[in-house]
Formats: sequence, structure tokens, C-alpha cells
Amino acid sequence: MSNSFQFIPISQLSDKYAEGSWWAKFYHDFSDENLVAYYEGDLTLHALNLDWEQPFPQQKEVILLFIDGNFTVDNLYNQETDGAIGLMVTGNLSAKNIAVGGQEIYVSGNLMVEEILCGSYNHGETIVKGDLSAAVLVQDDEYKFNVDGKKSISCIVNVWAGDGVLYGLPAGIHEVLIDEVFVDKEDDEDDDEYEDEVGFCFGTLVTVMKEGRSALKQRNESDMKEKPVPLYFTHNTINAENILKLTECILMPQDEPSFDFQEQGVLFKVQKEPVDADGDHPNLSVYMKDYLHHYFIWVEKDLSVGLLRRTVEEGSEWEDITEEPQEEQAEIRDRWTMLLTCVNMAELYLRNIEVQDVQDILQSPVIQAMSLEEAEDDGFWDGSKCYTFRQARTDEDGDYLHARIEIKTPDEAYYFYSLEHGAYVSRHYQPPEQYGRHDISFLDRRRWEASEQYFTRFKQFMTQKME
Repeated sequence: MSNSFQFIPISQLSDKYAEGSWWAKFYHDFSDENLVAYYEGDLTLHALNLDWEQPFPQQKEVILLFIDGNFTVDNLYNQETDGAIGLMVTGNLSAKNIAVGGQEIYVSGNLMVEEILCGSYNHGETIVKGDLSAAVLVQDDEYKFNVDGKKSISCIVNVWAGDGVLYGLPAGIHEVLIDEVFVDKEDDEDDDEYEDEVGFCFGTLVTVMKEGRSALKQRNESDMKEKPVPLYFTHNTINAENILKLTECILMPQDEPSFDFQEQGVLFKVQKEPVDADGDHPNLSVYMKDYLHHYFIWVEKDLSVGLLRRTVEEGSEWEDITEEPQEEQAEIRDRWTMLLTCVNMAELYLRNIEVQDVQDILQSPVIQAMSLEEAEDDGFWDGSKCYTFRQARTDEDGDYLHARIEIKTPDEAYYFYSLEHGAYVSRHYQPPEQYGRHDISFLDRRRWEASEQYFTRFKQFMTQKME
């Protein structure tokens, strides 16, 4: 490999070091005996070991590899994380696996890792000016990844806390990595090389990569079996029975005659207003609006159903489509099916977190003992998850803030559980590196499942905390 590189004193490449990199800041701290292994053009290697003297045993003074182009490598690693050869790539870096520490890895383009990206210890940093994508990011609490572009990571696991996120769901590190990279610390007297808590061994991970093997357990998103769904609606017929069930579902407020929500650009409103002052005959109805039409479905006194439609254009008139052939009603029936699917999801998940459970936790002595500032800023840590709390109150602007529990996940997303409705706990989601909570789409079952699993683990944590 050395014949493909030029070995240049570090100061002679000063005009090529990326602004903001370690080398642009500190190259003048080294003598000309310190060399850069410079490669011009795109480079492809089977493996690259960044431990001192390993890539270039005849050029022991190399402290930096500079690839002036794109770099593709199967496995990139080093065992010694107290210091190692730096790497700078002016294009994209593509790898199957990366396990590094003790140096700066600087990528001016995108960093794309097929399997594992692992940075270890506190002497290293990976800087990516473009986008970062990886199947699994193995974090410790000290190594830094700084990414200017977008991050696309299927799984994040923490080697100190042992927990993580796999396809959006909470997961343990032992579910992701092969057993070989862990040790039973109770059976090993010399455990200094192992990370805290879970017995993760960075050196073994590197050995597995050197041998060309995968350290990932064979598992993918399709293997994550979804639990059977008990359906609130067993058929999607537009009839009085289903409209009545809509008005009795969990989304209907206790003190209001209607509920509404939006899903995929469609507005839905379900209403149970009485026809007359005595309220003898409830007028059950469903209103739906998409970008083309308004739709209205109502129940007559004889329990027959009427269908109306009009365009969104101003001044358009309602037309009765009750007697039209079903093929002419395809759009309204598609919207109706979406509505029933959303309410099925609401019935499946919203009943699983009790309002009383949230109230009891927020009123517990361990929460009440926290000052308002502490409850907002500190909370409790559970592995790499953080739990914070907000008691109901009126802010300085006079706005009423509902009581809320917040869970920060290992991938720095947030799940919110608030007491905004009497019948159920409202749930919201904030994606990583974004600000502002979002409604959870009723059609995003994975997000609802994650919100439920995180709350279950939180409840177990709080049960122990309150004992």
C-alpha cells in the first residue's frame, strides 16, 4: 500500500487541511519529521488499521492519512484508543464497519457505514461535513460525532447504559451485538478494558472486524413481529352501527359533542349533536374534507345513512350521492376506511396508559419534592433515557399548561404524555434534532408502539423509585 502514497512533511500540506479540523489548527505544533501519507484520487481498500506504524511500518513517522478523493474500505479500525493515526478524506467515506478512537476522522463529504460505526474513549472525534448514514451507531458517553448534514441511523446503542433504539423501538445492546463482544465482568478480574455496566469490549469488536466477521446479530425490521390487533371496527361498512361506535370511541371528549383530527391531509370530524332541544334523537354525523372535496355522512331517524359531497371551490353546492353506485363513491369510502383505521389505532393504544397512573406518578412524593426548576431541567436518568416532569400550572402569559411527563430517548427524540383529556393520556413526539412536539400519526403504528414501550419502562423505573 505504501507505494501508492506520497510521504510529505506535515507542514507542506497546510493549505489542504480543512478549516476547523485539528490539523488546520495544530499542524504547526509538529516538526517536519512528522509525515502525512498523501493519496491523490479515489482509493479502495479491503481494510485499514490506524494504529501507530501499522499501515506504513517503514514510515513510522506517519501521523495522518490524507485521501484527496473518495475512500471506500470494508473495515476501518484501531485497537489503541489513547492515540492513533488521523484520517482526512476530501470526498465521501464508505465503509462496511468502523471502530476507531484516539484521533480525528474528518470527512468533507458523506460518511456511509453499512453495519457498525463505533467511536471509543474521549481522545477522538469524527467530523462529517455532509450526511451520516449507518445501520448501527455504538456510542459511549465521551466520543464525539459532529455531523453538519442529515443523520440516518437505524439503531443506536449505548455501551455505558446498555440501552438504545432499534428501528424506533427501545432495545438493549445485547439484542444488537453478538455475545462475543461482551464479557461477564464478575468472572473477569481484569476488567479495565471493558466499558462500564454491560461488559462491552471494544478490543474484541475490533478483532471481529479484523477477521472479516460481522458483529451484528442477524435481525432486521421484518423480524420484529407485531402483536395481534383487537379491532374496534370489524368491518368498514358505512352504516349507523359504525357511526354510533365512532361517537362512543375513546377520542370523544366527556364534555364535548364532537372530536376532530387530521391525518395525511384529510380533516375528520365526528359529531353527536341532538336534533331538537330535548335531545331525543341524536344526529350522528361524520364530516371529512380533503384537497378536492367536502364529504358529509349522517344517520336518519330510521337508521338509514345519507351521503353528501361538494367540491372545495367557493360557492359549490352539496350533491346527494347516497344512491350512486359504489364505484362512484370510491373517494368517500377510502376516506371512511382511513377514519375507521385511525380510530382502531386510538382504541388499541390510548387505553393502555391510564390517566390515573400519570396522576399518581406526578403526585408522588419523589416528584413533589422536586422544585419546579429541577423538574423541568433535571429529572431522572434511567440508562441513557431521561425523564422530566411538568405540573399543571398557568404561565406568565396566562396560558394554562397541562401536566406532562417527558421521556428523552437514547437517540435524543422526545415522547410527551400529557393530561389534556379526561378519558386518555395524550401522546406527542419530537424527532431528534428538531424542536416542537408533533401529533403522532394514527397510521404510524411503530411510533405508537415505541411510545407505549418507553412508558412501560418508565413506569417500572418510577415504581422502584417510589418504593
